[in-house]
Amino acid sequence: MLRIADLEIPSPVIVASGPLTSKVELLEQAQAAGATAAALKLTFVEVPFAGQMRSYSLPGQAIISPIDHRLDLEQGCRLARQAKQQTNLILLANLGARGDEPDNWRMLAERFAEAEVDGLELNFCCPNLDVDALRAAQGRGEHGGVQICDYPEQCYRITELVKRTVDLPLICKYMPNPSAGQQVATACAQAGADAIHIVGLPGTGLPPVDPDTGRPDMPLVEGISWGGSNGPICRYSTFMLVAQVARQMRIPIIASGGISDWRDVVSALMWGASGVGICTAIMWSGWRMLSELQEDLADYLRRRGHADWQQIRGQALQHLTTPDRMVLTDGASHVEPELCIGCGRCRLPGHCDAIEMVDGRAVVDPKRCIGCGICPRLCPTGAIELQPANLTNQR
Repeated sequence: MLRIADLEIPSPVIVASGPLTSKVELLEQAQAAGATAAALKLTFVEVPFAGQMRSYSLPGQAIISPIDHRLDLEQGCRLARQAKQQTNLILLANLGARGDEPDNWRMLAERFAEAEVDGLELNFCCPNLDVDALRAAQGRGEHGGVQICDYPEQCYRITELVKRTVDLPLICKYMPNPSAGQQVATACAQAGADAIHIVGLPGTGLPPVDPDTGRPDMPLVEGISWGGSNGPICRYSTFMLVAQVARQMRIPIIASGGISDWRDVVSALMWGASGVGICTAIMWSGWRMLSELQEDLADYLRRRGHADWQQIRGQALQHLTTPDRMVLTDGASHVEPELCIGCGRCRLPGHCDAIEMVDGRAVVDPKRCIGCGICPRLCPTGAIELQPANLTNQR
């Protein structure tokens, strides 16, 4: 069970705020796929600028979205009321304003409380909101979206204000730079946040350029801006940021950014998360992905004898250290001859001189192999594994 203040969420997976949570019909589909909680589409008192989603999408790798549709206060509250009537989902209102607009933060919190949402999610993470910052980069700290979390004291002020305004479970969702991630988490917790939601980097990006036209590879747009990026590449940052914060946090941590299957969920939990948010993977694979992920996760927990996923939370933190304290184990790659098909992919790494082809099969010289870990993932048949020296020396 994921407990956030007095909220009890029976699944570790929350449908993250985004295109999937912008309409009540989509929220109904989320519930049909097994979702128990969702964060509504980002809402402002007034939308800063009009938009509709445009993206560079490379399924399985990355999606970059420099612009999207946002909800104004009336639209957001209407969606919340409809979803409360038509679904049984636990609903979190994702809301945003500039850092120098306390009245807007207060108004958003009050109105969503009147709409009877189950909790609030303060948006300190959207990377393509603050037009003033993008144009001028004045550095005053009174910005919106991801610029807010460059200033932990600003996160504190907003969190404390909203906490005083309404009696609802409060989550601070932010995209930290690695050097300030712990400070932001601490500030939000000290201001009364009931949970934090960490979004992994990279936070922004630009699409590639079409070499034939010289135009950015994004359809149906004139001009381009950098935009929020997500996809599997972000998960490694998500794991790192969660682990950095988990050792000092007593409140729950939700992890999102690149979470794509049950293994990613398990990794996030073992690095210290209490639950995860998922959006991009569902956008690529459909709602069935959510059902399959939860079935796979439940099967994993049963096989491991765990009644609740919280039992595995933080298990990997004992292994976290600094590079100077890592202990390297002697060993080398080993090729299983009957699995090798002689494709030669393991010989591609430019830095390696430890593998030769003998009678159409790859053979590793353990005296030359440094155990770098590159070739096992290149092998299409799984014929290569890294083995400790006591095994390789016996061969």
